[in-house]
Amino acid sequence: MKLSLNYLETIPEMFAYSCDKYGDLVRFGEKKDGEWKTLTFNETRDIVEKIALGLNALGYKHGDKFAIQSENCKEWTMTDLACAHLGVVSVAIYPTLPANQVNYIMENSGAIGVFVSDQVQLAKIKEIKNDLPDLKYAVCLEEGQDDEDWIISYSDLIKKGEEVKAIGKQTLESFGKKIKKDDLWTLIYTSGTTGNPKGVMLSQFNISSNAQSAMERIKIPADVRFLSFLPLSHSFERIVSHGSYYCGAGVYFAESLDKIADNLKEVKPHYMFSVPRIFEKVYAKIHAGIAEGSNLKKKIFAWAKKVGEEAAHKYLVFEKRPRGKYAISYPIAKALVFNKISKALGGEFIYAVSGGAPLAEHIGYFFSAAGINILEGFGLTETSPVTHLTPPGKIKFGYVGLPILDVECMIAPDGELLIRGLCVMQGYYKNPIETKEVIDENGWFHTGDIGMIDEEGYLKITDRKKNIIVTAGGKNIAPAPIENVMLESKYIEQVVIVGDRRKYPIALIVPARDELENWAQERAIVYSNYYALLGNQEVYALFESELEEFQNRLARFEKSKKILLIGDPFTIENEELTPSLKVRRRKVEEHYKKQIDALYAVDDDS
Repeated sequence: MKLSLNYLETIPEMFAYSCDKYGDLVRFGEKKDGEWKTLTFNETRDIVEKIALGLNALGYKHGDKFAIQSENCKEWTMTDLACAHLGVVSVAIYPTLPANQVNYIMENSGAIGVFVSDQVQLAKIKEIKNDLPDLKYAVCLEEGQDDEDWIISYSDLIKKGEEVKAIGKQTLESFGKKIKKDDLWTLIYTSGTTGNPKGVMLSQFNISSNAQSAMERIKIPADVRFLSFLPLSHSFERIVSHGSYYCGAGVYFAESLDKIADNLKEVKPHYMFSVPRIFEKVYAKIHAGIAEGSNLKKKIFAWAKKVGEEAAHKYLVFEKRPRGKYAISYPIAKALVFNKISKALGGEFIYAVSGGAPLAEHIGYFFSAAGINILEGFGLTETSPVTHLTPPGKIKFGYVGLPILDVECMIAPDGELLIRGLCVMQGYYKNPIETKEVIDENGWFHTGDIGMIDEEGYLKITDRKKNIIVTAGGKNIAPAPIENVMLESKYIEQVVIVGDRRKYPIALIVPARDELENWAQERAIVYSNYYALLGNQEVYALFESELEEFQNRLARFEKSKKILLIGDPFTIENEELTPSLKVRRRKVEEHYKKQIDALYAVDDDS
């Protein structure tokens, strides 16, 4: 296979290239004690070297497994880079996982070391330490009072690295030169919607080629700012981490999801990589604010939104200047409404990138009207992860773009998307049987996603193969696009369609609580608590009318005939969401089985 780019084949090669080219530019930004502190590429390289030398002095060597269990921070990425130079395989662990799930990943991977962010994460390791006899050290970023010899502070690790560096026999680059393209780089455990997670094996070349190819598609310039808030444990943010230093960008870490709004104004990012849920929340918050305004404000916003979205459809997503009537009306709409939205989001966006789930088209056009074009992408952990990205200036909402360089795709006869190329994983760790089930003899990875490719080569994902609902009447229903239609309602926060082997589908809806309570207040509906409100007949009628409006676009057999209103949001903690915020449909159905069965038990004609 002739390659499209002259790839740097390993992470050490990419990092050395970046430090040489961008040495004095900002690499990291973090907010400490109320101020944003930065590190340059050169400063970052020196710290990565100390971590690598320190880990090597502790006995970690090529082929060993070292876990990283932490919230996002610069030390996460620097530890990852240090491991990559040593040939130590990093094992990503979500900090939200409970101790028993951490135990499974540590045990399955054979990790003999772990980096943790604080005492909370360290407590999980202490709890399972007796089950991990091969664990040598836990390195904790937060200083504590631990006197156990297997626990060492991050500052002590750095000091150990400084001591080795003073001797001068080894450098970061001397380690890096020993790394080969096919060396195992990382294990990322797919959260999965059922059963134990599988360890995805990605090589040095998997990630280095994927980062370079993805960044080539977007053509990100040097000396720009990224805002990072998706978990680094997830493959999407991980590729952003490595791709960003390759192109010379500075990554600023958001303080938390709750502080994103403040951090956007402070950092003024040029790029943001996110899942649709974040864009949906911003969209909902803007509309909720307008709903509380005067009638005049509502009318101005409605007019501006209509003009902006029409201009986006015809011109803005293609990066063209609005013409005709929009040459006059759009600048007015922008001045009255969209400039304020843009400013609230930092005001300096070049692009946002959305992946991990389908982005609703109306949200894409709305943000485009606000001057923030969202490029959609697609991929899986097993594909390093990026396979498709929308080219700038050629946005087609509802599609996830074109294949990136050196990635092939095709649609199998049963509609499943198949991927082949440099991005495909080495396999599932210690799991040859399942590896063989997803990678065929011709090297095609079977994604489990149902999709279609249009005449321009753009990919549209319609659903997961396993999510397809087959009704009792034999009709096939893809729930994801239906759910996306329903999420256009400002009253719907989350929704899951169920109905496999049933007569018809029903909708499990988590209402947007603030919107619903405002609606109830306007109508002077009296209720004792929120759960009582959900049982109110007027509320049920509201959601029936919402569904009726949005389901007009659906085939008759796709329409949900009944509704179950759910008071508690789907969360990671109750296992209804994966750590990457995907709905675990089977868990949701398990949790609400009695209510679902009761709805189906009632005669539909009664």
